[in-house]
Amino acid sequence: MRSCDGRASGLVFLLALLGLVPLLVTPCAADGRREVRVGLPTVPASLDPATAISGPTALISRQVFDTLVRYHGGGTDLEPGLATRWTISADGLTWTFTLREDVTFHDGTPLGARDVLASFERLRFPDRPHAPNPDVVWPALFRGLPGVVKELQAPDARTFQMILVQPYAPLLTVLAHPGFGVVRASTGADGGTLLMGSGPFRIAESGPGRIVLDAARPVVGNRVERLVFVEVADDADAEAAFAAGTLDVWLPEGPPRRQENALSTPGTRVGLLVWQT
Repeated sequence: MRSCDGRASGLVFLLALLGLVPLLVTPCAADGRREVRVGLPTVPASLDPATAISGPTALISRQVFDTLVRYHGGGTDLEPGLATRWTISADGLTWTFTLREDVTFHDGTPLGARDVLASFERLRFPDRPHAPNPDVVWPALFRGLPGVVKELQAPDARTFQMILVQPYAPLLTVLAHPGFGVVRASTGADGGTLLMGSGPFRIAESGPGRIVLDAARPVVGNRVERLVFVEVADDADAEAAFAAGTLDVWLPEGPPRRQENALSTPGTRVGLLVWQT
């Protein structure tokens, strides 16, 4: 990361692609916000977590939309997310998730079991309003449409159930994928679909080649208040942006041209993070 006084030295980290934040930064934005400017080979024109298995959409979506369960740090261990606990029936077909009581969407609306149900049904039924286009994640990870899922239920405000047609051992791992981030869908002024999340960041700006996320809740300590994702064509453009002080992080599709001081950390999905300091 480039410091505000312009001093820089190259440092490359090999780390879990979906474990980008939180990072510690210094105030560099014009308004004094602590921000990280991230370069990606492509930036989605609009953000729908269900439209991509990997890449920039999955990376950015993880910051905006919460999942029922999630990976702990950059490892493979799962921990509670929106769900505080879960149980499995003796036949392995019914999974019951108990939801947290303190979760709200970014507009302050409480998030309950019916919201989780509506969010999942948006993926399961591609002919319904606000269905993702393309609908990639559900058929890829649940073996088709409807795949291994027979029925979804919300028996009360804090309980969400998934009834399967057969036992499915990787279910929890699948549900940790950012494509299953819970969204609240609505119709925008232009007739398009608007998706709201409950994650640590909210969408502040979205346009061609650029998405800006602001912290959805008060930030404690010296942590990120803003993430700016911008499209960067290649290593040469990234290095020029580093030199100009307009980029902090570069996540290329392959190994970067400059690989000095490389450091790897464990993770199931790995990307290359170029961090200027």
